[in-house]
Amino acid sequence: MKKIFGVLGVTMMSLAYSQSFGVKGGANISTISKENTWGDTNSKIGFYVGAYMNAPVNALLSIQPELIYNNMGVKYENNNTSHTLNLNYLSMPIMFQFELIPKFYVEGGPQFGVLIGNKNKYQSDSKTIIEKDKDAYNQLDLSGGIGLGFKFSNMAIGARYTIGFTDIKKNGSTSWKNSDKQLRNSGFQVGLQYGF
Repeated sequence: MKKIFGVLGVTMMSLAYSQSFGVKGGANISTISKENTWGDTNSKIGFYVGAYMNAPVNALLSIQPELIYNNMGVKYENNNTSHTLNLNYLSMPIMFQFELIPKFYVEGGPQFGVLIGNKNKYQSDSKTIIEKDKDAYNQLDLSGGIGLGFKFSNMAIGARYTIGFTDIKKNGSTSWKNSDKQLRNSGFQVGLQYGF
């Protein structure tokens, strides 16, 4: 029994000492699944910035939880009016990274988001209207991500695709009246991370 606890203690200490921390940031190219009443939709360019912890499990696998400010949304045209929807989330991805080739990794895992702000901008030839109707959107967003990256020194460059699993709109909201189609976030991220 003492040997078992000893091995567990050494393992836990080695994991604690092998953890690394860092910051990351880059560009978001996001969109939302098309709603029937929308016209042509276009991707919206935003950004993300945050921090991460990387904990190696063995030589091939590490777990990387992150805390990220995520600017998502979409651009679309409808009745000669351009719309830009910004959805700002505090996202918490938990990525499982596999380093199949030295310095090159693939990753995948869930992402949990909490909506912390939104802005919907309507622009036509005659006027511009800005709405901030946070009650029209669900506060929680569940998605999944897959990606790849390359490490060099204490930095890494990576790309990740995220796809939403939950409806961003709140059922019963007057902003989405008579809309029964689910709208889900999706986006492509590319950026850098720097480890301390």
